[in-house]
Amino acid sequence: MTDDYWSKLHALYSQTDWAAKPSLFAETVKSYLPKSGTLLELGAGLGQDSAYFSDSGYRVTATDLNIDKLTVLAGTNFSVQAVDLRQDLPFENNSFDIVYAHLSLHYFDQATTNHLFAEIHRIVTRGGTLAFFTNSTDDPEYDTGVQIEPDYFEIDGTAKRYLNVQSARQFSRDFKPILADNKGETYKDSAKGVHNLIRFIGTKK
Repeated sequence: MTDDYWSKLHALYSQTDWAAKPSLFAETVKSYLPKSGTLLELGAGLGQDSAYFSDSGYRVTATDLNIDKLTVLAGTNFSVQAVDLRQDLPFENNSFDIVYAHLSLHYFDQATTNHLFAEIHRIVTRGGTLAFFTNSTDDPEYDTGVQIEPDYFEIDGTAKRYLNVQSARQFSRDFKPILADNKGETYKDSAKGVHNLIRFIGTKK
């Protein structure tokens, strides 16, 4: 996906009534986290979850391919960096206590996804937390469009991966699960009757 794709999507989402709210997943994740620490968000979008964690006392680095909507949020406890998740993550080993990703890890082929999870494991501190939220194989969109790989489809010009609990745990096998289920919701998808997205929270082995 191109930078232009994300610019248009962010512009569309910024007009919704939930754009300034933390996601339902972010609110769930907070109850599993230490009270403070460094937090990296991958694919921060409009930045509402990063802002929520920053306001809660975490030192946040918000990243996205397109950071136009994020730069206005940068401050003392909140930094912004452009990051392409298809590449090596530009951070040192053991850099973050928490890595958080809300609907940003499911756009890649198998090899790229495996590499991304290995990179996440590299930059999380020992005993640190990974929390991610993805599309589900229970989604009505699943198995539509053109299949590229198992569970990976091109739909309306966008490649999307759909996970189940088993595949989520396989990708994140270097993390010990605390929560792994298909009971995730978003404000956007709940309006369409979708209540079964993948939630994973785990600690680095």
